[in-house]
Amino acid sequence: METSSIKILALALSMYASAVSAQESFNVRNSFVMENLGCGLSKVCVVVPVPQNNIYQDIEDVKISSGEILENTSGNKYLRDINVNNLPSKGETYELSEDFNVTLYPMYIDMSQFTTIYPYDKNSEIYRKYVIDRGEFIDTRNTRITEISDRLWTESDGNILSYAKLCYEYVADNFKYLNPYTGIHPIDKILTDGGGDCGNLASIYVNLLRAKGIPAKHIVTVRPDGSYHVWADFYLEKYGWIPVDVNMKLDNPEGNYFGYCLGDGIVMSEDIFYEIEYDEGEFCDVVLLQNYYYWYWADKFGMIAAEHKVSSRMTGKPELPVVVETGGNSVKLKMPEIQGATSYRIELIESSGFPDGTDVYEVGKNTEIFTLNDLKSLTDYTILFKPIRVVGNIETTMGEYSFGFRTTDVPSGLETTDSGISLVSSRGNVLVSISQGTYDLEIYSMSGSMVKKISVNSTVNIQVPEQVLVVKAKSIEGKIYTKKLNCM
Repeated sequence: METSSIKILALALSMYASAVSAQESFNVRNSFVMENLGCGLSKVCVVVPVPQNNIYQDIEDVKISSGEILENTSGNKYLRDINVNNLPSKGETYELSEDFNVTLYPMYIDMSQFTTIYPYDKNSEIYRKYVIDRGEFIDTRNTRITEISDRLWTESDGNILSYAKLCYEYVADNFKYLNPYTGIHPIDKILTDGGGDCGNLASIYVNLLRAKGIPAKHIVTVRPDGSYHVWADFYLEKYGWIPVDVNMKLDNPEGNYFGYCLGDGIVMSEDIFYEIEYDEGEFCDVVLLQNYYYWYWADKFGMIAAEHKVSSRMTGKPELPVVVETGGNSVKLKMPEIQGATSYRIELIESSGFPDGTDVYEVGKNTEIFTLNDLKSLTDYTILFKPIRVVGNIETTMGEYSFGFRTTDVPSGLETTDSGISLVSSRGNVLVSISQGTYDLEIYSMSGSMVKKISVNSTVNIQVPEQVLVVKAKSIEGKIYTKKLNCM
C-alpha cells in the first residue's frame, strides 16, 4: 500500500453539543403527603394526576399505593383515594403515591416541512374540544385578546402557521415572567398584570390562537426533580400537535422555541379548567391538574400540612455512534439503539480550514454499522448526530450531538504480513523484532498524534505512554505495514 493512498480515521473522544439527551428514562415516585397537626379527621379525599402516553413520553408500569384511577371528560386521568379508615392522628402522616417508569422525548421541529397548510375540519373532535372558551381562563371574547389577535391575523395574511409564530413572538416581546407558583389566573388578570409564570404566559398564547379558531392547549408537567413547567401546543390539520415554549423565549431571547420541547417534563395533564369527581357523586372544577387536590372532614378542626413530593432515578440515557474500525478512506460507525427514534441523521463537516460543505446521511433505525467514505487525510472532521422521530405526520429531531476526529495517514486495525518484522505489545511497551533489514517505525496514538519515531534493525523494547497505539513500519524498499496494539 502506498502512503499517498492512505486516508484513515482515528477515534477521538466524543462530546455533547447540547445539554439535552435524545431521550432519558426515569423511575418516578409521585406522592401526596399529609401530616395531621391536630385535626380530628373523619374522612379524606385526595386526587393526584396520572400521566399517560403521548407524543412527549412513554409511561409504563404504573403502580398505586391505594385508591383507583379515573378519567374525566377532558381525557385526563387521575388517582383518587377516599379514605375513612386508618386516618392519621395528630403527629401522623398519610401518603398517596404512584410509581411509574417514564421515557421523555425532546422535540425540535423544522417548520419548513409544512409546505401546505390545510383548513381545519371543524367537525373533528380536536377542533371542537380545543377552540372553545373555558370560563374566565380562556376567554376569546376578551377585548384585549380580540384586539391583539385581529392585528396579528392581519399581519399574517391569514396564514395559520405565520399567525402562530407571530403570537409566540408577541407574547415573548410584550409580557414578563411574574407571580410564580400562584397557579393559572383568569386571562384578564394576566393581561392586566403584564404577564405571569410559564403557565400564564402559555394562557395568553392559547387564548390568542383559539381566538382565530386554531386548536391550542396547555401542556402541564412535573419534572423528575419535582419542579414544574407548562408550555402550549397548537394543532396543524393533517400534521399534528406542535409545542411552543414562550417562557423559554423570555429566558433566552436569541433562542427559537417555536416548535420546541426540551423533553424534561412529565406531562401530568393537558388543557385547563375542567371537572373531576373528588368523592362519589361529588364534582369540582379544577383549573390546573399538576400536583394534587385534597378535601377533608373533621370532628375537631385543626391544622393540616400537605406536601407534594417527587423522587426519581434515571434508568436510561442514549448512546452516540462509536468508531469501531478504520481503514483506507472510510470509517465504520457502530450505530446506537435509541428508544423512540425512527431513523438517524448524520452530518459530516470538515471542521478545519475552509470546509467543503456538509455531507448529510440518512441512516435507517435498524442499521448496526454505517460506513463513511471518501474522507481526506490529516483533516479534522465533526459529526453531528441527530436522532429522528416521526410523530403523526411531523418529523422531529430528538436533540443534536457532536463528536470529532482527525484523519491521519496511519491505517489502523491492519495486521502486518511482513515476515521480516514482528510487533508484540505488553503493558506500557512495544516489543519490535527485526529478522532482516532496517525499518523506520512511527508510533501513533488513536487520536492521530505521533508518539515516537525510531529506526530499528534488531530487537528492541520501546516504552510507550498510550494504552492503544498504531505502529507504522516502513522498510527500506518503501513497503508500509501497520498494526494496532493494545498496551494495557
